[in-house]
Amino acid sequence: MTAAKTLEDLGWPTLVDHWAKRCATRRGEAHVRTSPLFESIDDARARAAEITEARKLSSLAAPLPLGSISDIADAIARVRKSAALDAPELVAVATTGRSLSRLRAHLREHVAVASRLATRGEAISDLGHVYHPILEAFDADGRLVDHASDALGPLRRALASIKAQLEKSMSGLLTDERFAPYLQDAYYTQREDRYVLPIRTDGKGFVHGIVHGTSQSGQTLFIEPEEIVDLNNRAKLAEAEVLDEERRILAKFSGWVAEEADAFEAALATAETLDVIAAAAIMGDDTISAEPILDDAPRIALLHARHPLMLLAERRCVANDVTVAAGATLLISGPNAGGKTVALKTVGLAALMARAGLHLTAESGSAMGWFPDVRSDIGDAQSLENDLSTFSGHMVNLRELLATAGSGSLVLIDEIAVGTDPEQGAALAQAVLEALADRGVTAIVTTHYERLKELGAVDQLPPGQATDHPSKFANASVGFDLARLEPTFKLHLGVPGSSGALAVATRMGISNAIVERARELMGPQIAKVEDLLASVADQRRRIEEERAALLAELEAAEAERAAARAFRERSQARFEKQTRAAHGETLAALKAARREIDEVRREVKARAAMATIDDVKDVTRRLAEPGSTVARLEPRRPALPGMPARPEQLTPGAPVIVPNLGRVEVVELLADDKVEVRVGSMRATVPIKDVLLDSHRNARRAGLETRAKAEARAEAGATGAPVQLVDGVPAGGRATARTLETTVDVRGHRVDEAVIQIDRFVDESLLAGRETIFVIHGHGTGALKKAVRAHLQTHKGIDKLRAGEPNEGGDGVTVAFLKG
Repeated sequence: MTAAKTLEDLGWPTLVDHWAKRCATRRGEAHVRTSPLFESIDDARARAAEITEARKLSSLAAPLPLGSISDIADAIARVRKSAALDAPELVAVATTGRSLSRLRAHLREHVAVASRLATRGEAISDLGHVYHPILEAFDADGRLVDHASDALGPLRRALASIKAQLEKSMSGLLTDERFAPYLQDAYYTQREDRYVLPIRTDGKGFVHGIVHGTSQSGQTLFIEPEEIVDLNNRAKLAEAEVLDEERRILAKFSGWVAEEADAFEAALATAETLDVIAAAAIMGDDTISAEPILDDAPRIALLHARHPLMLLAERRCVANDVTVAAGATLLISGPNAGGKTVALKTVGLAALMARAGLHLTAESGSAMGWFPDVRSDIGDAQSLENDLSTFSGHMVNLRELLATAGSGSLVLIDEIAVGTDPEQGAALAQAVLEALADRGVTAIVTTHYERLKELGAVDQLPPGQATDHPSKFANASVGFDLARLEPTFKLHLGVPGSSGALAVATRMGISNAIVERARELMGPQIAKVEDLLASVADQRRRIEEERAALLAELEAAEAERAAARAFRERSQARFEKQTRAAHGETLAALKAARREIDEVRREVKARAAMATIDDVKDVTRRLAEPGSTVARLEPRRPALPGMPARPEQLTPGAPVIVPNLGRVEVVELLADDKVEVRVGSMRATVPIKDVLLDSHRNARRAGLETRAKAEARAEAGATGAPVQLVDGVPAGGRATARTLETTVDVRGHRVDEAVIQIDRFVDESLLAGRETIFVIHGHGTGALKKAVRAHLQTHKGIDKLRAGEPNEGGDGVTVAFLKG
């Protein structure tokens, strides 16, 4: 059982207040403020899992819909006693019922994400048969509508008709000569829900009727003229009938609610619990908390733990790792205002939050043991009312701790045994901690005592016990920045820390002379130890800062890599989308082109019997018109690598390009601005304006000749013998590299088939501007090889040929050099 003083010491009421303020319902808020902590670790684990599901729903933009759920417990209790609810109460009950049904439907819709919450939601019954008719019977202002019952509408219309007659009659009386002279003013009003006229007191005897009162001055009488008494009576009776019908309707609705009172109460209880869970989830998101591992063993293993109240107050908070073995004591030392007490309270609040099933303000993977009993001694225990000094107050608290704490207890002591002689206080503190450790108490203690720092540095186990067993005591310290003379609030496990009293004194403005004198009084050995501890802490701080900087750079690199990956994925998606769109457009265009071609084909067939060749050309010419789909889709021909030729450049043998014929060779310049060219074994006459100089081929041939001459000179230098060049190529006939494009394979063909295939390949190679071709004929009987070489020797497009070299296929290949 956790004492109220401990809850106050740790700030638990403040945390509960933050939690309660995030509730959406009054019942949920009251539950948070009054409900005790869980007694069972299984209940706490289940609650933590439910909070995780609620946070998942929020991350999916589907938080629990808890709005418009009112606290209708009092109304439900009243209908159980057969009382009739008034209109506002019924509207609240119906609105709440509708909100409860919406909550249940929401949980059913997201059962895959929040199965535990959905199971809770099944406790909410379907109350649509109750709240639907009630909501339909009221307007937006909470007033019963005319169709709330079959009788209400006619009754209200009858009342309205009577009131209209009354107002008409009263308006007429204002101008009636029997009443007008005696009116205090030209208006009529109501007294006791009956229409009256304001008559001066001197006209009382002249106006017959019922007096319903006087004005405050006594100068005016409010008289109901006898002419309208009957109409007023009828109006009162009509009003009574309307009110009776409205009361009957409200009683009927109240009866429906009473029939489902148990279902309403069960649904409200479920919504209350869900509201508590949702508020905890909101607080978890606000503090960037994580679901902890709840361990049966009383141990602590928090990763990057932060004080929740500092986070909720939006104050700077340093994250720290805190590890305490089950039954062990963590001794935290270091300078004042360095964060020792904050670390102490952080662990204490984490233990209480675990008991409540809340998520902890630490990283995922953090573990918190189950502590049914949390005890603390924090703050100044001085009490003037009880005649207790600071030391006496602490002794009272320690006495209670020693009397009640045991295995499974978490004890938190801030500045143990202070307020007395340091030597005696340190000895007493060690004795108390040893007694608590012997009982298996898990504790965290802050101190400045050197004796306790030494206690955490040695093994205090009984003799003969295994040395690999965890020690009962462990040191930790808060850091201090020697350069800035200020604490870092970073907790370092495993090492004690300097109290830094002299550094703090310097920071607070104590003169250097006094500080140095204090150092002398401490003695060289103690001062040296203090300086050593401070130096170690400072070096550790620098290493951690460098590590943090490296981690930041790594995270930045990871972020850039993730951004690049996301950009690639977006680009790929955009490319695929554009490809699909282009594919669809292409298919549509091809279909349109096919329709045009089909139309032309049908028209040609229709004219086939009587059409001339010119008619067919006219029909097919439509396919080449600019507006034609076929013409629009015709692939653009690549620009030929040539320049317009002048007549003096067209010498016999010059390589040229004719757009419709490709690469050809000039034979003879003719009259009428024409030239004869050779295409393979054929000749053609074309206009000079259509002829282009084959600049690409000329350049390539010039490069080949330059390279061949260089190779020839190199070979001559190596052998000392001149090398003869033929048309710029060494007499040996060096060929360009063999590729699929420059090779034709005629093996397995008859001689006539091989010759036809070779001629076709030579023509294609000439048009493509190739320099060399490779004919594979194999060895066989030698007949095909002999025939192929004989044919190539006489081919007008072949300059020379030779057998293939070993790396080209040997004698089974013939290498032919084409004429440029």
